[in-house]
Amino acid sequence: MAHALPHDTSAPRSTDGPLLRVEDLRVDIEARDRTVHALDGVSLDVAPGEPLGIVGESGCGKTMTALSVLGLLPPGGRITGGRVLFAGHDLTAAPAPVLQDIRGNTIGMIFQDPLTSLNPTMTIGAQIAEPLLLHRPGIGRKEASARAEKMLRLVGMPRPSERMRAYPHQLSGGMRQRVAIAMALVCEPKLLIADEPTTALDVTTQAQILELVDELRRTLGMAMILVTHDLGVIASRVDRVAVMYAGKVAEQSDVRGLFARPRHRYTEALFAALPERAADSGTELHTIPGLPPSLTTRLTGCRFAPRCAFATDACHEREPEPADDELQGPEHRFACFHPVPHDAEAPAAELVTPPPAVAAEPGEALLELDALTKEFPLPGGPFVRRRGTVSAVGGVSLTVRKGETYGVVGESGCGKTTLGRIVAGLEEPTAGAVRFAGRDLAALSRAERRAHRRRVQLMFQDSTAAMDPRMRVGEILREPLVIQRVGSRADQEKLVGELLDAVGLPRGAVHRYPHEFSGGQRQR
Repeated sequence: MAHALPHDTSAPRSTDGPLLRVEDLRVDIEARDRTVHALDGVSLDVAPGEPLGIVGESGCGKTMTALSVLGLLPPGGRITGGRVLFAGHDLTAAPAPVLQDIRGNTIGMIFQDPLTSLNPTMTIGAQIAEPLLLHRPGIGRKEASARAEKMLRLVGMPRPSERMRAYPHQLSGGMRQRVAIAMALVCEPKLLIADEPTTALDVTTQAQILELVDELRRTLGMAMILVTHDLGVIASRVDRVAVMYAGKVAEQSDVRGLFARPRHRYTEALFAALPERAADSGTELHTIPGLPPSLTTRLTGCRFAPRCAFATDACHEREPEPADDELQGPEHRFACFHPVPHDAEAPAAELVTPPPAVAAEPGEALLELDALTKEFPLPGGPFVRRRGTVSAVGGVSLTVRKGETYGVVGESGCGKTTLGRIVAGLEEPTAGAVRFAGRDLAALSRAERRAHRRRVQLMFQDSTAAMDPRMRVGEILREPLVIQRVGSRADQEKLVGELLDAVGLPRGAVHRYPHEFSGGQRQR
């Protein structure tokens, strides 16, 4: 299989033993009516100063592995087997005070969603300074604040002294991510865990954040675990990679070896499904058939077997043991009965190829924006007058026709989301007009606005904040149908099931709460 090989920017691996070693880690999550076997025998290690990538589909255990290192398990979660050794100490047996001292001090973590991981009631400066006040008793508030501002400057925050007084909701997604990085690094940890650090960021900001994390890792001499679903990020930012599937490690290798010769059939399928591969070769985009297995039952056999074109009876009956690659030895291990041959040049033809999309001819104008402007007043205070306005959208005009897909791109904070919220009727424009199907939205009555919201839907950027944590997913999905009086209850439940099928989630998901899903599953 031909792939562009990543360039090697690493230093040689330490021979003094790993900084972090995860041995046969098993994690169960006790829910109301079931037990989820989230991790089942995960083993990996990270040397001092080494960046390790963990990659795989949503729900395969990447984030759970990262959280388990720090003992940050969800409600009902417990480690049922294995060990997590950090600098020789078993964290699975460590008392709570020891773990609290390690978190944010010798191990830093960048969480997947910076908005929900930041305290909305605290200023940015106070939140960055907090780890220093907790873990460095000799540092006073003034010095901690000075170090926090210095860290903001280090992570490339514009006007850091001004941002110190801001709150999380006043920052764009890229800025909040920089704050999360500053918090994770302010105590100069030995190990940094970055869980999908570029989720929902634009391409420009994503590249800046990844470059920033990589530069700081080298400067501070930290080891790093980078959790991501993006093989492109893996190629350019880590030295070694662990491919996870259904709570287990399917394959481990140095990154160049994995890209040159993937051995596990699941890894091969991930490479075949890369959009850029189809674009570069001019071939059809491959997809992996089926869905990952449910982890609520004890699985037998190879977990990828139901989706693998090469599976035999042996694959379904017993689980393959990890084995060394014949050419690379113990540096490249995989668990597959029918590995990809070393001379393979192309992905398996048996992978599912979706039918080509049929483009519809654009019709008459459906949405028209005419010189649309939106300004937000700058907040004042009890002794401070308002200081003017911020122009979020300034004189935007565009037309979207029936059957047309219209892209709006730009860097964080340039007004894309505000534009979408105005079209959906969630924000009122300061000036200009929004016409949908020929009607000016400003002239709609209250009843007509409610009907309009059925015709224009907004997929929110932050899936966690968009869902009520007290409602089950089935109730969340049914709620719009109930409000808009669409069908009977039976019709609504049938439609909810069909929607879950369409986005690749099991129908049993209706009984679960949002926090019981991975980030990718919540987005679905």
